[in-house]
Amino acid sequence: MPFRQLFSSLLAPGRWAGLLGLLALPACFQLREPEPAATGSEWIQPTQIDILLANFTTAVQNVNVANYERTFSGPTYRFVPDPTSAGSSPALFANWSVPDETTYFSSLRRRTATGVKNTLTLTDRRDQLYTADSVEISALYQLRVTQQDTAFHAGLLQGNIRLILRRRNNEWRIVAWRDQRTMPGLCWTDLKKYFSSH
Repeated sequence: MPFRQLFSSLLAPGRWAGLLGLLALPACFQLREPEPAATGSEWIQPTQIDILLANFTTAVQNVNVANYERTFSGPTYRFVPDPTSAGSSPALFANWSVPDETTYFSSLRRRTATGVKNTLTLTDRRDQLYTADSVEISALYQLRVTQQDTAFHAGLLQGNIRLILRRRNNEWRIVAWRDQRTMPGLCWTDLKKYFSSH
């Protein structure tokens, strides 16, 4: 149909009512405020070291397995446990990798009530830059875990956390983690040891 005929048919007297109705239709809709972001948006692209550490802390506090896993770097990741806590289970930690992190953290998630949060505090932080894309972070930690497994009695875990971070494609990730107890009580290695098998 040529444009002139189409235009003429639109201007025909019987079509005006429909055309006016279509023009009035947008008045029926109103803009509304956006809804609050879901918990999945707790993740911020880790383009800086502090952002990665904030993502890590938030994931631990909220027991968010997906975001916790995202803080680590694939097949090259290694965890070195506190030797005293590893004790009779050195084989458990011999090839500890990201899937092991996910397993223990998922187990912890299953034993954490909905809406309950842990608290993680890092103090006395020291950064040692190796290259522009590699840094070691050392800090004292206090991790207060709130979970429902009565066989694991520790509420407060304390120690020294040493993380090796690397930047790839402008995003920082944890490639290595060394845990060391600093107090007589339990440390993070004990948490991983227990929840990796329970």
